[in-house]
Amino acid sequence: MNINLERDLQKCLSIMSPDWIMQNNVNDKKTNFIYKAENLDDCLKMIESNDVDKDYALHRWYNYQTSVYCEYLFCDYGAVHEKNIYNHDVDIYINEIPYDVKLTVYPTALLNNRQNYNLRNIQGKNKMIRWLYANQSQQSRKQLINRIYVMCDAETLNERMSMKSNFDLLRRQIAAYMNYIKSHKPNEIEIIDGNQTCKVMSELIYVSEI
Repeated sequence: MNINLERDLQKCLSIMSPDWIMQNNVNDKKTNFIYKAENLDDCLKMIESNDVDKDYALHRWYNYQTSVYCEYLFCDYGAVHEKNIYNHDVDIYINEIPYDVKLTVYPTALLNNRQNYNLRNIQGKNKMIRWLYANQSQQSRKQLINRIYVMCDAETLNERMSMKSNFDLLRRQIAAYMNYIKSHKPNEIEIIDGNQTCKVMSELIYVSEI
């Protein structure tokens, strides 16, 4: 683990609100500089010079940094990273199957409906996966492609966000999944989107301390 990155991620958590508005194309375009910010100080300077929503930009930077690190955790256990950094559909390959990786937190909209989503069995995971596909952004990030969700769950939103940078915990869960997939077929699921029906390979890795 990069000690400087770990320090910056923890500091970022302490200065941004745990909650933020839904991602949208307008604010994304204004804050795309986050991809060039190698550390938190760079990001804060770019936020000031571009006069944008600080919380929005910090969330994007935090989510980007933790997501990239998460992708490479899969690679530590046999996945192959996509070489083209501009490929928005594929992050890694597992047994030559392409996947988009989404490091996320338990949906706030479902916190009062946990009993209907048992993420410790395949039926509950598939139900959640269908919900996630159905409720993804309808703007430029909407995709019906192979995806691995790494979902962090804890008592509070701040704790859930913090788990995204708890790389020791993520590593244990990802290592267990990569060991499991060596002897099991990938999870195939049917997704219905309006009049469109498609089959995707999709997994949900549940990361929880509750």
